[in-house]
Amino acid sequence: MKTVKSEIINENPSTIEEAEADEFSTRHVGSVALAHGVHDLYAGFLPPFLPILIEKYGFSNLIGGSLTLFYSMPSLLQPIFGSLADQHNLRVFVSLAPLVTGLMMTLLGVVPSSIILIGLLIVAGTSSAALHAIGPALNSKHAGKKLGRGMSFWVNAGSFGYALGSLIFVSAYDLLGLERLPLMAVLGAVVSVLVWNWLRDADTRAQGARTEKAKPRDWSKIIRVMAPVAFIIATRALMISILSTYFPAFLLELGANTFLSGAGLTLIFIAGVVGSFVAGSLSDRFSRLGILAIATISQTACMLIFLQTKGWLQILVLILIGFFEVAAVPVFMAHVQEGFREERAFINGLFLSLNFVGSALAVPLVGRLADMYSYKMAFLVSSWMLPLGLLGLVWMRFVSDKKTGV
Repeated sequence: MKTVKSEIINENPSTIEEAEADEFSTRHVGSVALAHGVHDLYAGFLPPFLPILIEKYGFSNLIGGSLTLFYSMPSLLQPIFGSLADQHNLRVFVSLAPLVTGLMMTLLGVVPSSIILIGLLIVAGTSSAALHAIGPALNSKHAGKKLGRGMSFWVNAGSFGYALGSLIFVSAYDLLGLERLPLMAVLGAVVSVLVWNWLRDADTRAQGARTEKAKPRDWSKIIRVMAPVAFIIATRALMISILSTYFPAFLLELGANTFLSGAGLTLIFIAGVVGSFVAGSLSDRFSRLGILAIATISQTACMLIFLQTKGWLQILVLILIGFFEVAAVPVFMAHVQEGFREERAFINGLFLSLNFVGSALAVPLVGRLADMYSYKMAFLVSSWMLPLGLLGLVWMRFVSDKKTGV
């Protein structure tokens, strides 16, 4: 068997790549997901770290809150990382992400100046940008025909990691203090070694890149495909902003107590993990655009119903909101990458950069709406923005039909 396989590889490397692409590799997909989960665990340190850093360095709340921008801005480099990964084997960036980000984030409280602090955040943000551009593409290469399920592994690992990050940070801070907090980077080092070993035979390069000279990038196709994607991201941006950044404040405005306002985010997270796995797996069997349409309509309905409910019924609707919010993410990522097998990392990086821009613009917009009117009004506006995404899905379907000649 090994001889036959060797002959196939020698005669036509791309043939065996196509054959292997039909198989779901748990080792590869699981390794990338593990790197993502532990990396995002350290990223989850930043929100509870901010008040400590503000007090230590004497920052104003405005400057302290702006520290997140130094971590987020390198996200704009994701298309560059993706493009490089399509042509060169950059699996090292996936393997090292837990170590680099873990070390940078745990050192934030012990550096002697704010300039070095900003430098650490930029390095951590660059590590994050590289991982998020390369990781999903490498994941999809080894997910075979179960691309939606593979993306759900990626999304859920990051969600779990980020959610645990805050809890682990406050526990470690109480136990170790700032001076010994860098000991927490040991976890990232161990995971980086394990992931490096498990991905030893992985290659980030796009299919055919090993044997063929890179073709000029077809920007007309990229713009044609990504234009409706950008439109849909815009319709979802307000909703994502209010559910992730402002949701506790929104619940407090509605009269919830502090515990319930925090528990609301936990409910959204738990429901989102289930939604991501279910929707990602179903999209491998049915139309991805159809799944996205169902998620969009259901999310709109649930958000509008939420405003009309009270008590336990409101909690049930909140769970459905979390389910459908995250359900769309792996399906969306799978659909975008499916049309660019030779440039998966680049297109994924471009997709995430568009998401970053959408989120960056939506956060102050929601805040402004809340200042002028209320969080309830911002929530209502974000709800009515969602159905516009159906026009984007029709646009995406038109692009797909035109490409395939259906």
